[in-house]
Amino acid sequence: MKKYTILFLVGKDRPGIVDEVSTFLFERGANIEDSRMAAMGGRFSIMTLFSCSPEQLQAVERDLSQLRRLGFEISLHEAEDPSILTKHPELPLKIEVIAMDHPGIVQKVVSILHHHNVNIQSLNTRVTSAPLSGAPLFDLILEAAVPVEKPIAKVKDDLLKLAAEMNLDLSFIK
Repeated sequence: MKKYTILFLVGKDRPGIVDEVSTFLFERGANIEDSRMAAMGGRFSIMTLFSCSPEQLQAVERDLSQLRRLGFEISLHEAEDPSILTKHPELPLKIEVIAMDHPGIVQKVVSILHHHNVNIQSLNTRVTSAPLSGAPLFDLILEAAVPVEKPIAKVKDDLLKLAAEMNLDLSFIK
């Protein structure tokens, strides 16, 4: 019987981290199923779902000290087999928001989604410099699932109203 586990790892950014972690899992018989990895603020973080047998999971747990010695903070969390999770009827929603950076953008967008019981599946943000002025430019890309009983047009309308109020360039992505 396969065990599903989520590995969270963060450490000082440098070349080779993904190789080290994927090799560590592979050598213990684990299979990476799903992952998100990113460099942020001089740190590199990994969030990955892997599967393996219970014996292989014991080897992963036993040998985590090898990764910790490389300077990583690590935690493991039991997960469920994604193929047997109950699926609810839903409509996909994907948006991008671009604006001059200021506090509250994420909070206001996700608050609207929460109000409509929309489930966020991924959310990525970053701040870059505007091409000519160099001013901080905020970019948000979000993927979510809208329950079929909720009118998606109402969700979109509320997001567009927020965009007008906060001077956000909000696009719905297909």
